[in-house]
Amino acid sequence: MLLRFSFIIFLICSVAQSKAQELTAQLISEKPLTAEKFIGVDEYGNTYQQTKNILYKFEKEKKFQFSDIQLGKITSADIMNPLRITLFYRDMNTVVVLDNRLNEITRVNFNNLANFRTVLFATTAKNNSFWIFNSDLQQLELFDYQNQKIISHSQPINETVYDLKTNFNFAWIQLENKIEMYNVYGSFIQEFDISKTTSFQVSDQKMLTKNEEGFRLLKSMPGKFLNLSISENDVKEFYLNNENLYIYNGKDVKHYLIN
Repeated sequence: MLLRFSFIIFLICSVAQSKAQELTAQLISEKPLTAEKFIGVDEYGNTYQQTKNILYKFEKEKKFQFSDIQLGKITSADIMNPLRITLFYRDMNTVVVLDNRLNEITRVNFNNLANFRTVLFATTAKNNSFWIFNSDLQQLELFDYQNQKIISHSQPINETVYDLKTNFNFAWIQLENKIEMYNVYGSFIQEFDISKTTSFQVSDQKMLTKNEEGFRLLKSMPGKFLNLSISENDVKEFYLNNENLYIYNGKDVKHYLIN
């Protein structure tokens, strides 16, 4: 009898501990959206989306757009810095920088550089620079696009690279079963076990991963991943901006606040 009672107490404590380690999110708003791809929402509340290789920005009642038919398919759009948005066209090996009204500031065609390189990913960095992954040398590079030179680079990464997320100071590279973190000097910082992860987002020092089982959040680095309880079965794209999580299901964008 005592053994059975002890087992019940153990189960209750285990469930309580599991719940204590689970994060929750509060639904703030839900807005209809028709787009081929939802990019995200910047720190000013402006929404970005992509349809037929046109980038759109919605700022209250205003709408801005950018397209260049000659560049073809948009591979990625980085809105971390709304004043300098980074558009990457992998097929054309070209990066375009836009201002907050989606006017072109500059572009870099890596095919035309004296030191040619094939770029797999390109994202925003600081001080007129990009984070790029050089697939010829299999290395992460910090590229000064104003002076067209490499500031720093990592050691070769001899694995398949699936994605690259960055902020001004750090870069996170998604490999088969892990994410590796690097600083602006190209130095390896740490790695995260993310087996079965299909996609991830980084905001400041937070990392949100997603797989078939749902979301997991790392609230600060270093730290521990916790399950994020959200009843969203149909997730087409998601975007993390500090404690704000935006989920697009193909019809609506839902704004959650992570507790």
